[in-house]
Formats: sequence, C-alpha cells, structure tokens
Amino acid sequence: MMYARLPQRQSPIPERAAGTGRRPSDPTSRPATLQRSIGNAAVTRALTGTPVQRYTEPGADRDAADTASYDRLSQNGMIAVSGRQEAYADAELIAGASGVLAASAGVRIRLEAGRSVVIAGRMLHRVLPVFASTAAAEAARANSEHEPIAGESAEVRGAKLDSYRQSVVQLPTAIGLLLQDVARLAGKGRPSDANVNGVHQRLLALAMENQGAEWAAENVPLNPLLDPVEYLKTAGQLIGAIAIEYAGSREPESVMQDLLITMPNDCQAAAQRLLGTRMGELQQARAEPAVGQNHYVNLSDAPGRWNNHFGAVIMRDGDDTLTFEAAADSTSRISNGKSLGYFALYGKHGTPQSFDEDLRRQNAAGNG
Repeated sequence: MMYARLPQRQSPIPERAAGTGRRPSDPTSRPATLQRSIGNAAVTRALTGTPVQRYTEPGADRDAADTASYDRLSQNGMIAVSGRQEAYADAELIAGASGVLAASAGVRIRLEAGRSVVIAGRMLHRVLPVFASTAAAEAARANSEHEPIAGESAEVRGAKLDSYRQSVVQLPTAIGLLLQDVARLAGKGRPSDANVNGVHQRLLALAMENQGAEWAAENVPLNPLLDPVEYLKTAGQLIGAIAIEYAGSREPESVMQDLLITMPNDCQAAAQRLLGTRMGELQQARAEPAVGQNHYVNLSDAPGRWNNHFGAVIMRDGDDTLTFEAAADSTSRISNGKSLGYFALYGKHGTPQSFDEDLRRQNAAGNG
C-alpha cells in the first residue's frame, strides 16, 4: 500500500505500519453518533460490511484546517497522537477513561483534559496523565513536588513545572563537587596517592552512572598513580565531557510545556509506577487489555534488543488503545525523567497495527 507521511519527528519508536487512509466522519454525522455508542466495528459492518484497520495514519492530503498535526488517529477519530509526547482525545472519552482508572484497584493515575485543538474537524483535548493524589505519587516513589497531582490549579501546576525545569538544568552536585576537588588538587603540585585514588573512584562511579560501563572502560585511565598530575588533567576533561552530555540529555526536560509524570528508563517499571500492579499481573498477555490494565508481549523468541515490553493502557476508542509507556533506552543519560514517557496508539489485536505486531517490528529493527 502506498501512502504519504508527515515529516518525521524524533521518537524512540520506528515508523508505524500504514493504515487505511480513510477520513474520520464528521462529529455531527449519524455514523459518528453510532461510533460513540456501539463502537466502530459494528458501524463498519452496518454501513459497508467490510473490515477496516483500527487506526489511520494521515497523509499529505489531511484537512488543511487542522490546527494540530498528528501521526496516528484512531479509526473513530476520538484519539490522536502527535509526535512522542502529545496525545489528544475527546473530552468525554478522557473523563470516562479517568473514571475507569479511579475505579480500578491500585491504579495510581487519573487523566485530565488540557488545551484543545481541532484535528480532522473534531475538537480534541490534550491528554494529561496525573497522579491521583500525593500519596499515590509517593507510593510510586516519585517526587510529589515535581509531579502533577489530580485537581491542582493551573498556578500550582505551572510553579511545579518551573521548579522542575530549574532542577534539571543544574548539574548534579556530585559532578560539581568532583570538578572543584580536581581543580584544587591540580593547583597543589603533586597530590597524595590517597587523594588521587579518591578522585579516581568518584570519577569511575560518575562515569558508570551517567555514561555507562563501556564509556567508562574506554575513557577513564586504569592506573591514576602512573602520573597523578596528568591524571588530574584528564579527569577534569572527562568531568567536563560528562557535564556537557548530561546537559544535552536534560534539554527535553527543560523545554516541555506541560508537567508530565516522571517515568523510569524501563518499560516494566513504568507500567508498575502508573498502574501499581503486581509484577505477575503485568506479565499477563491480553488480546484486549482494558483501561487500567497493560499490554504485554514476550519477545524472547525473536532477535532484537528487548526481551519483552509493557505498555499501560490509559484509554480505549473501540478496539484502539492509547498507552502511556516508556522504553528501555541504553543510550539515555538519565534513569528517570519526564521526557522518557511517551504515548502510543495501537490497533486491534491480530492486525498489523496491534501492540504485538508493532513491537515485534520495532524489536526486529533494533529500536530498543
């Protein structure tokens, strides 16, 4: 199938499979009303008698009046995903999904409707996952001072976002203190072996934590006492390199416009944070997970970078599911961050657009 695509965006996930290209119906039309009440599959059978893909991917011919571009649109037109961190949905759908999350035992999040946009002629609202309460955020081991909590005012949410931005652009204390100590020792002639060894151990831990074991092995000298003065010069350069890469990795954190939930750099831990579900329950593969449950696929039988993947389901539109999830990314310099979470829209189980098929394509492509 030939189809047009929008300009590519930065994303941890590869291109999606092509949809049908069908335009969603006008929100005032009878099919749209039927879709709201009985679901798209029944409408399709009633009107055409033929199966369709569960979500569409817009091409260059999309409605010029749209005020927001999008990468995926649910077949009913009620959910749209734009880029990596923006999802939009019908206001009633958001409220309904949040009610389901509230009624699901142990689930820590709710959904709020943010700014509105017009997509394919329909008014949709920004989907904002938030923690149900301060206690829920703390149970998820998240810092409630920087997390969105249900019911907060716009002023409180804005102050939290400003505080978070300020915190992430600052270098970690460990980097600054180590750089100060290296500069102090380098200005005193030949330092003692004990001081140099102390710097070495701290630098090695810093490199391992922020850059990874491979980078540390390739760049941090093995024997700091071979030439302590030269080692301190090298240490200063390495600390500078770590600081620069740290700042680059945090840039997405400092420019975001909405306060998002901080997500771990791990898909299973991300689902656990949002849903509060016991690990054994997370690993149940469901063909049609409900809101408040999760998608799960075991990828150990296929070559790739992932052994499995989890995606917390926060909304459904017919057979389409919207998830808020994170993917384990070995190239990321941060272990927890608001830019690590992303929205994804998946189609009906058993189709090329399903969670299983989509993740298997990603895994085969090496995008883990």
